[in-house]
Amino acid sequence: MGDEEVVFVDANIFLEFALLGKESERCKAFLLKIKEGELLAMASDFIVYTCLLPIQWRLKSTDEMRKFIIFLYNLAGLQIYKPTTQNLFDAIAVAEKHSLDFDDALIVSCMKCNGISKLMSFDRHFDNIEGIERMEP
Repeated sequence: MGDEEVVFVDANIFLEFALLGKESERCKAFLLKIKEGELLAMASDFIVYTCLLPIQWRLKSTDEMRKFIIFLYNLAGLQIYKPTTQNLFDAIAVAEKHSLDFDDALIVSCMKCNGISKLMSFDRHFDNIEGIERMEP
């Protein structure tokens, strides 16, 4: 994604915004920076799927699912990364080493593969992962 610093975005940031959680306004302001291209960001396609399921379950609306997909793909500064088979194997190793769930280990694997050190997430268990700087909006 060029020489500019990129931040990886965890599913909880998108979900706070989409499901109007208590941190939705902070997340909205952060996502607006990505939408305007002021900030470069990356998320994996797995994160997209991870977001669509709760939107379907909680909002019971396929229209809201469609709107979410359109919203994501209109974020000018967001790249959706498709994890490789090697990322999957690396994620398993990360999960074993740091006692993380697979979805969180996949974030670490994708970040390391893409040379990203900053993670926007509310999940504090990333705080102890070497090479990852977790931030909140």
